Amino acid sequence: MDVYESLVFVLFIISSAYLLKKLRVFSSEDSYIFVNYVIYFALPLTIIKNFSRLEFEKDLILIPIFAWISILLGLTFSFLVGKYLSLPDKTFKAFLLISSFGNTAFMGYPFSYALFGEKGLTYAIIFDQLGSFILVITVGLFITIGKFSFRSLITFPPFIALCLSFLLRDFSFPGYIEHFLEVSSASLIPVILFALGLRFELTKDLSSLKPLTAALAIKMLIVPLCILSILKIFSLEGLPYKVVLLESSMPPMVFAGVLALKYNLDFRLAFSAITFGIPLSFFVVPLLIN
Repeated sequence: MDVYESLVFVLFIISSAYLLKKLRVFSSEDSYIFVNYVIYFALPLTIIKNFSRLEFEKDLILIPIFAWISILLGLTFSFLVGKYLSLPDKTFKAFLLISSFGNTAFMGYPFSYALFGEKGLTYAIIFDQLGSFILVITVGLFITIGKFSFRSLITFPPFIALCLSFLLRDFSFPGYIEHFLEVSSASLIPVILFALGLRFELTKDLSSLKPLTAALAIKMLIVPLCILSILKIFSLEGLPYKVVLLESSMPPMVFAGVLALKYNLDFRLAFSAITFGIPLSFFVVPLLIN
């Protein structure tokens, strides 16, 4: 099975959700219910299931480090390009967010699972939770509003589950708990994709074409090519680094659009980047992974 065949189910679920939204069976607002299901139920249980039996490897330490490197590369390139384009302050902040923070959960998890299975999903969660998430609620919020939020980190259910899973490493779950975790975690990927499909919206707004193109080029092409070069220079191979490369190429993070909307940044630019980035990822990822 090639890369494109592995990704077909991702496209099918997103398309199905989008179609059902257009048929008014669901609405965009319904996506919040599915997102809450993921954050408060399916993802924490998946983390406990996978991480409580995860064998420690030296590569695991490097995964979040590469997440930080990819974000810092994105911030560096976008800062320089944003200054060169003389973007207004609100557009500049949105530009920094969408060029640097990738959709490592809602796109990264399904892609990693589709291409690399359960093990790939585990590495993707490490990249997202210990890498992207920590920086988005610290550096990302600092860019947006000028302050950090340690409380957001320690109260985030998946992060709590991640800490809990390390405490449960030597604990053997009863059979019925194992079955509960297995069935519950199986719902994670379909629900993530369905929520993404409900949120997806085609847009014809190309008023910010230059910063939009620059942001997508930085986030989905320049940064992953830099990560690929680093991996080759240090001869880092194997599944963990394939997931690192995949995650570094993910389109702009949906949460970046939420921050832009909530704090009155250039949300049109942010949502255009998110919208165009999703279909673009189906072309970029196979080229990088192959």
